[in-house]
Amino acid sequence: MNHQETINRIYEHLESDHAEKAVMGCLRLARSVNDHLSVAIFMRELYPDKHEVGRALFDDTSHLTDEARKFIWETSLNRWLELHTLDISPIQGEDFEDDDEPRVLKIAIGEIEPELENWEGAIRDLTIPAGMDPFDIAAFTDRWVEQKARIRLQMKALQTLKHRVKTRCLNYATQMERQLRSQKQSQGFLEGVQNEVNNFFKAHSDDVFTKLMKAAELSAACDHEDASLLLTEVRRTMKAVADHLYPPVKGDILCSDGKARSLGDEQYLNRLQEFLATQLPQSTANDLLKVELEHIVTFFRRLNDMASKGVHASATLAEARQGLVGLYFFLYNLSQRLSSETGLEQRP
Repeated sequence: MNHQETINRIYEHLESDHAEKAVMGCLRLARSVNDHLSVAIFMRELYPDKHEVGRALFDDTSHLTDEARKFIWETSLNRWLELHTLDISPIQGEDFEDDDEPRVLKIAIGEIEPELENWEGAIRDLTIPAGMDPFDIAAFTDRWVEQKARIRLQMKALQTLKHRVKTRCLNYATQMERQLRSQKQSQGFLEGVQNEVNNFFKAHSDDVFTKLMKAAELSAACDHEDASLLLTEVRRTMKAVADHLYPPVKGDILCSDGKARSLGDEQYLNRLQEFLATQLPQSTANDLLKVELEHIVTFFRRLNDMASKGVHASATLAEARQGLVGLYFFLYNLSQRLSSETGLEQRP
């Protein structure tokens, strides 16, 4: 989907005063970028009935947690109420809710224009019948003026709501245009990080490079069942990095901090920490790299715990991608340090 083309069409709909088409364009844009809150907000403009909104939102939010769905439901309702609460006197009629919010106009965006046309027709129909005597004409005129005033007030409410909806669509399209432009500008940086890491290990370790390619392929999948496979591949990649930099050693080894640890095949996180402690010279950049490893070690230890309990399926795709992104940034900084130091590509 070309997001900029969709945004341009939203602008065109707004300039042509097609509020319903603008809302549908915003809904489509929000769905394409997985902006679930905005999906719910614009969906409420199309379906004011809560049951219709609930059914429409089910497929979009079924993968989210109960807390996230509750937040989206309540926040979108509050945003809808803010827009549909009018600062004019309540009008009797079924279009206005008479319970807790007497000034809330409950109407779908697609119904506003036909409703305005109906009221315009009603005003045109208010003509004095032929053959009435002057006294009847005076009484009719009094009722006519009062009825026209109420109709004009109803029309003002509809026009105000339509203007607010159009303003919300304009603000969303403008916000998304800025957001997508910013993401496009930073995309080159993220691609550069990935490219540097891939090129480094392509030259130094086919095993690490192959696993990075497999993990990147899995991360592009939309199926949430692939989260466990991605987590497994990320963990295997980290182990392959450790095997390349600090191969397994049998028995307990006295580490740089004075403690004896096992640095065998499965203790790859210990081996990575020991490699940074013993093979990289003291510097501010290397100290920061060690701190970064501490954070990623905590994440990977959690993955190991999940794997040992057989609960990988409970991990979300977002968590799996978080592991891959963290791995790439760590490996980028590590490869920069290794490239700048002589003879540190492989443990002696």
